[in-house]
Amino acid sequence: MSTKAISLTQLQEKVRTITLPLIVLLVWWVVSHREIVSPHFLPRPETVVGAFFTLVEEGILSFNLKMSFTRVISGFLLGISFGLVLGIAMGLSRTVEKLLRPLFDAVRQVPMLGFIPLIILWCGVNETSKVVFIAIGAYYSVVLNTFEGIRSVKKEYLEVAQVFEFGRFNLLRKFVLPAALPSILTGLRLGLSKSWMLVVGAELFTATKGGIGSMMAEGREQWRMEIVFVGIIIVGLVGFVLDQLLKVLEGRLLRWRKAID
Repeated sequence: MSTKAISLTQLQEKVRTITLPLIVLLVWWVVSHREIVSPHFLPRPETVVGAFFTLVEEGILSFNLKMSFTRVISGFLLGISFGLVLGIAMGLSRTVEKLLRPLFDAVRQVPMLGFIPLIILWCGVNETSKVVFIAIGAYYSVVLNTFEGIRSVKKEYLEVAQVFEFGRFNLLRKFVLPAALPSILTGLRLGLSKSWMLVVGAELFTATKGGIGSMMAEGREQWRMEIVFVGIIIVGLVGFVLDQLLKVLEGRLLRWRKAID
């Protein structure tokens, strides 16, 4: 394929990418300016932009983002720590899988919001409860993808390890984990996305100081829908950026696999 054809294809992909957001923005502008929906429920785009710059200038947005990021990082690290351990244990041992997989699958069916009363009773309405809530969301994704990644390791790799008489630790470090890395990284991406979504829910539904969810809740209580819309847009953009950053990291870590292929 020629360079011109590639450039044209890339241009078409970019146009398709921005088409839907532009349509949504246009519909929003028309509906809000003609007041088809009350401004109390649907503020104008320029009002939302003005609220965004006000929140930035007053330092409110940066403060709330910092609080949310702190909770996400703490919960994410806690969740993936336990998730990797259980995923590896079930992936390596059929006995552990038979013992723990039924309970894990049963608990996994409980909606995340169903854990809130229990977490509040155990941890109270504080930072710990929010971190635990976020950790649970990251935990599930990491466990499942780590388990599936290890179980999908090619038998040829294990046969080579047996020939060289690798111990269990070296087998895990040199063969199993590298082979399962794509699946594990996918679990980390999903876990981070869920962590970011859950922090907003935790801040919205529980008493909290700071955070994007808290900022949105205050905007709702004050009937300042422009602040709520700023929060919604920020949550979407930050979630997208986090996913893309992990996607880039995943590509770099798996570069050696592409070279082999």
